[in-house]
Amino acid sequence: MYQYHIYGLGIHSEIKLYNLIETPVTPDVTVHYGPLPEDIITRTEQGMASSMSPSRIWFRNDIGHFIIKNGNEILVHPLEGATEKDLASFILGWSISFLFLMRGYSAIHCSAIEIDNERAALIAGVSGAGKSTTALSLIDAGYRYLADDIIMVQPSSDMLVYPGFPLQKVCRNMAEKINPADLFYIDERKDKFAYYNTKDFCAEPRKLTTMIMLDKHDGDTVLTEEVTGFAKWNCVLQNLFLLDAYKSFDYPPEEKTRTLELAGKLNIYKMSRPTGKDSVEEIRDIIIKLLKENPKEE
Repeated sequence: MYQYHIYGLGIHSEIKLYNLIETPVTPDVTVHYGPLPEDIITRTEQGMASSMSPSRIWFRNDIGHFIIKNGNEILVHPLEGATEKDLASFILGWSISFLFLMRGYSAIHCSAIEIDNERAALIAGVSGAGKSTTALSLIDAGYRYLADDIIMVQPSSDMLVYPGFPLQKVCRNMAEKINPADLFYIDERKDKFAYYNTKDFCAEPRKLTTMIMLDKHDGDTVLTEEVTGFAKWNCVLQNLFLLDAYKSFDYPPEEKTRTLELAGKLNIYKMSRPTGKDSVEEIRDIIIKLLKENPKEE
């Protein structure tokens, strides 16, 4: 069994979860191979690709079947030819996000940056808006990161963001500034690289207070505005990691309630960068100013 710690949980896995660092832990979650239950075989033969209930969520794709049970178990039934790396991608993506959904958390697609020794901010936005580049620029300015792809948050309790794993994603132009020996290719479609960055990783949970939404426009200046009212909820909804999955499932009512509460508790700002212009440093400086202007809660 491989042992990992991610998002505040200990995982014992029969499958190697690439990108995670092994560490001895007490198991909160088990990941293992297993046969398909008869009802899922029947539903698959009928053309179904997924279903959701309070105690079990399952989905299938061209890699295999993934069954998430009771918020503490992920069962994997791979198709012929599927590799461990293929399986790990869906375990650490949809499967772990569904598992946390069962535990009362929302999975947000973003980077998470430590503001200070108590608070955290999310860097989110549309594809190509510069999330990873902006996060890396803040790290270069002395900030640490808790996650660079997905965070799990439970607004009804403490709003804590638990650390993911110390893997930093970069686009090609940023990758050229990093030692090639430290890099590996992760996404041919988006031309993305990654490298392990434990030095700048925050391994302790931080309270989520702020969300920065990145976008792009055809002007020549960086535009910044505070998001208010119903638009805040929309910012959270459009960055749910499971948003595409909800096209196949019924949208869980508790997810709507949770994201509405989350939006109400966050300071949210939208920043639009000019297309075709290098504005990384300007965006970084504006974000740093915003983070400093948001006082700590008493």
